[in-house]
Amino acid sequence: MRTILLLLLPVLSGAVQAQRTFDVTIADSTYHMKQYWFVLYTRGDGPVLDSLTAATLQREHLAHQGDQAKRGLIVMAGPFDTNGEGWRGLLLYDCDTREEVEGYLRQDPFVKVGRLKYSIAPWWGAIGTRLP
Repeated sequence: MRTILLLLLPVLSGAVQAQRTFDVTIADSTYHMKQYWFVLYTRGDGPVLDSLTAATLQREHLAHQGDQAKRGLIVMAGPFDTNGEGWRGLLLYDCDTREEVEGYLRQDPFVKVGRLKYSIAPWWGAIGTRLP
């Protein structure tokens, strides 16, 4: 069933680009879909930081994200383990526009100093979906 849903999304997304929610019924189940914004943090090209500066920026980075989570803007976030891709973390934002998300990301202390870069993509998820 999830495979069918995933196959339908590219077709349906063109018709709903102007709105952030839509319903899709597959067999006897109706899914209430909503557009979120997937953010992939990757390693930036900024300078190497001394341990005191890195620790200070880490606290500010987490406080920045924590504030957005409390406001309901970030609905999921977490770091990646060590990997060869340069992936550092992912975020799911519940915002109306890409520009809004980018505005929040530009304020991230690690982004400001070039230690993190990011990519943003629209992502559709079923409303109420939770991790086990």
